[in-house]
Amino acid sequence: MITCVLFDMDGLLFNTELIYFECYQKAAAEMGLTFSFELFAQCVGIPREEANKFMLQYFGPGTDTTHIERRTYQLVEHYLQTGGDVPLMPGAQEAVELFYRRRLKVGLCSSNIRKWAEFYLDKTDLRRYFATLTTCEDVTRLKPDPEIYLKSASLLQADPAQCLAFEDSVAGATAAIRAGMRTCMVPQIKQPDSFIREHAFKIYNSLLQVPADVEELLS
Repeated sequence: MITCVLFDMDGLLFNTELIYFECYQKAAAEMGLTFSFELFAQCVGIPREEANKFMLQYFGPGTDTTHIERRTYQLVEHYLQTGGDVPLMPGAQEAVELFYRRRLKVGLCSSNIRKWAEFYLDKTDLRRYFATLTTCEDVTRLKPDPEIYLKSASLLQADPAQCLAFEDSVAGATAAIRAGMRTCMVPQIKQPDSFIREHAFKIYNSLLQVPADVEELLS
């Protein structure tokens, strides 16, 4: 029986991936480089160290990828602090409210920092639905390692098998599956791999499809 529902954040609840992509493009352009969407797709949802390796392979040895990362986050912060929009993904609010109204514990599992998790949730008035926020600052190993999901289940005092997890990234869905959770993927940039196709409970095109399956998801 499902007692808790865990949501990823970027790309699942909020359409922040476009914001990050545009800021990566600007940061790279300042160095005379072109940051392609193909490169961005490789870097999404993985630890920063791995993303830096992809950038180094793409741009070549000697590229200051750490500067690109740092400058990107400066640009993101400027965008958000100057009133930039944080658009919700279709069906995101409805899905969160649906499980909250069912009196299930709702938690956030994000590889982003707590500062931005709180900012996004407060700006969109979703914070009130979440019992816990688990971010990259709460763990030592990031997705696809299951640590962040196991940590969240522990905070909610739930067995991982009693948790339903929603993810948009391959790394995130892999982490939730490895944690032993009933996992649903809503892919945005990367399509599910063979491991996820075999082990995911559901694969959706949009969170808008979730309400129709709520009884099956929670059974």
